[in-house]
Amino acid sequence: MKKYLSFVVKGIVLVVIFAFLSLCLTQPSYGTEFEDLVSLYESKEAGESDGLKLQERLLQQAPKDMSQYDMWESLFNKDLNDEKRASIALRLISELFPQGDPALWSSIEGLWIPQMVPKPLAALDAVYVAIGSLLSMDEKGAPWLARSIFLRLYESREARIYGIRTAPVEVVKIIEEIKTKAPLAPLGGWPTPNVVGNLPFACKIYGYISVDTALSYNMTFLDSMGRPRGGSGLYAWDRARGRIYIVRSGPSEDKIWSPF
Repeated sequence: MKKYLSFVVKGIVLVVIFAFLSLCLTQPSYGTEFEDLVSLYESKEAGESDGLKLQERLLQQAPKDMSQYDMWESLFNKDLNDEKRASIALRLISELFPQGDPALWSSIEGLWIPQMVPKPLAALDAVYVAIGSLLSMDEKGAPWLARSIFLRLYESREARIYGIRTAPVEVVKIIEEIKTKAPLAPLGGWPTPNVVGNLPFACKIYGYISVDTALSYNMTFLDSMGRPRGGSGLYAWDRARGRIYIVRSGPSEDKIWSPF
C-alpha cells in the first residue's frame, strides 16, 4: 500500500512539473517569469559566494586589539567609512554570537562591566550596522552577504520578536534596501516591523524606575543577564527613548528616580 501511495504521489508531482513547463512554453509571460526566477537564483548563488569572500576579507581587516565594548561604541563613530565599520561589526558578530551565527541570538547573555551595557542588545546593533554598512558598499556580494546575515537573525524566534517585528526606524530602511539590492524574498515574505525608537538598541543602564511606571510607558523588561523577557525583570528598557533603567520597588508614582 505504501509503495502504491508513493508511486501515486511521484506521478502527481511529475504531472504538475510537466504541466508547469508546458505552460511556460506556451505562455510567453510565464516563460519570462520562469527565466527571471532562474536568473535571480543564479545571482543569489554567485552573490553569496562573493559575499563569503568579502566577509573573510573584512574580518581579516578588523582590529584585533579592541575590546568588545570599544568595538560596539565605534560602530556609531561617524568618522569611520562603511568598509571599516562593516569589518568591526562583523568582528563583533563573530565574537558575541556562538559560532558567529546570528540565528543563535538567544544564547547571548551578560553585561559589559563596568559600563553596564547588555550584550544581547549590542549584538543586535552589530548585526544591523554590519548589514547597513554592507548595503552602502560598492562591492561584489555585499548586498547578498547583508541578506544572509539578516535571514540568519530571522531564524531566531526571540530575535524576531525583539529585534525584527518591533525595531528601530533604521531597520525599516535596511529591509527596504535588501529588497532592492538582493531581492529574492524569504519564505513567508519580508517582515514589516512595528517601528519604535532609533538605533542603537543597547545603551548603558542608568537610573531607577518603578515597575508600575515601566509598565505605564510600555517598556520591555530585561533579566539579570540583559536578555529581553516577558513579564517583569531586573531592568526596564525604554525602547522609544533609548534608555535602560534598574527596576526597584517603591511608590507606584509616574516618576523616575535620579540619577536620570
